[in-house]
Amino acid sequence: MAYLRYLDDSGRLQTKVLDSEHFVIGRASTCHLALDSEKISREHLRIDVEGDGRYRAHDLGSRNKTYVNGELITKTLLTSGSVIRIGDRVVEFVDDASRPEAIDLEFLTPDRTEPPDCEWIKIKGSLSLTHSQIEQLAQLVNDQPLAARAEDIADAALGQIVLDLEAERGLIALRGERGTELRPLAHRALKRPAGASMTPVSESFVMASLLQRVAGRYPKTSGKINTRLGYATTGVVAPLTDRGDTIGVLYVDCLSGKKPFSRAALQYCAAAGAHVGALVAESSRRLTRIAGREGATWMSTIRRAQASLTCPVASSEAFDVAVKCHPGRFRCGDFGTVVHLDEQRCGIIVIDGGGHGIIGIAHSSAIRTAVVAALAVSTEAVIEPGAMFNAVNRLISSSGSREILPCVYVGIDLSSGRLAYINAGGMPPLLMAGPARLITLDQTSLLLGVDGEYLYEPMQIDLPTAFRVVCHTDGLTEGANAAGQPFGTERLHETLLDPEGFVSASGILTAIGNAWATHLGAAQAADDTTILVVGCS
Repeated sequence: MAYLRYLDDSGRLQTKVLDSEHFVIGRASTCHLALDSEKISREHLRIDVEGDGRYRAHDLGSRNKTYVNGELITKTLLTSGSVIRIGDRVVEFVDDASRPEAIDLEFLTPDRTEPPDCEWIKIKGSLSLTHSQIEQLAQLVNDQPLAARAEDIADAALGQIVLDLEAERGLIALRGERGTELRPLAHRALKRPAGASMTPVSESFVMASLLQRVAGRYPKTSGKINTRLGYATTGVVAPLTDRGDTIGVLYVDCLSGKKPFSRAALQYCAAAGAHVGALVAESSRRLTRIAGREGATWMSTIRRAQASLTCPVASSEAFDVAVKCHPGRFRCGDFGTVVHLDEQRCGIIVIDGGGHGIIGIAHSSAIRTAVVAALAVSTEAVIEPGAMFNAVNRLISSSGSREILPCVYVGIDLSSGRLAYINAGGMPPLLMAGPARLITLDQTSLLLGVDGEYLYEPMQIDLPTAFRVVCHTDGLTEGANAAGQPFGTERLHETLLDPEGFVSASGILTAIGNAWATHLGAAQAADDTTILVVGCS
């Protein structure tokens, strides 16, 4: 279901379902969503549902224009979390059928300068909040369940904060391993568009909040707004705090706004950072306690089901195969399979069913079985897997008890020298094309079961004579040590880029496992971690 989140004239959070194929927003009472503001045209914006289920926003020739994620648009596709500025009002687009896209932090500038005319306040000082701001703080994550994850708490809070401050972008991130790194929990509008640049954020401005425990904004007055700096026109940052410790940051900004954030907004963000930080930290502590008390017996039951449905994976004369599933403490359900059709062709399927219980285990097994059966019926599906995935998708989406599960498929055909892959919401496969040569097979499709009419388009590449394919679930990169720092893709890539690391499948599996275990130390990963390596010499 897709819907809009916005604040009404009294400042209350409202939602409006997109219940029309041509949903119109404007000042006129005949619009599907009527917003009372002289800055909004009578019919300002239309959101159309396209044939593939995606949503596209069209500006209807409005006087004060439409901005999506801070960028002036005439028409553009919307993704879940898109922030739409309509005149002087801000609306968030939410699509429950898609999960938020992951982000990197390349938009943080590497320089150590900060925007001019900044104002800083020490968090230990007193905060002056209005009655309405106190009510807004009380509404943050108000509808989250008792056992909500830290990511869900951060996402709900950030969406509310963006609307409260009429911002256009933002993120909530935890403090990284070395104190000067960030691990994003939630974001709005900070995914780099394909083939486009992104307005940068001053790293110095963000890190000052983390390292000095201060909240800041820029600039102080509208007369100091300087669009030539390259940064957002105005921004505000505050530390996430818990029990006196700084555990992360909250940052929001405006790209197209013509007025700076007020000092009241700065005070609000400082208070929100303390509130959200405490909620995020308590969520992690609570889930750990719950898992310790109640999870052991249930996990044992699920793991027995997983073990009974796991098929052995072996090498063949042409393909060297190694696979390992490291059990998670709180979540399990991964499956990894290699289907050998003949001495020239094989198919790889990796499914992440962790965290979905028995139903997730059952659906993971069903997906694997359907793919194996499809490959047995049509060997062309090895490198032309689109029709196969479309059929499996229709099957899963028609189930009344479906679970949305990340899935990755890789097909290898040595006779044609081609590799095909589909990434339905999983981790990108990695192709080792030789010593210290690593290619990320980065293509993201909709998760299986979300939309029965979705059509999958596989990607194909040429294969070198000798190669290794590495597939894994997100338990590998998200596995955290005792300090809460994840293993991450950078460490994984460093391991695979070792000039002496282009070895057998089992050797590569061992190298990854050793690097991962070294990073975890005495900690145990929360989620299952499946690593599957297929090599050809």
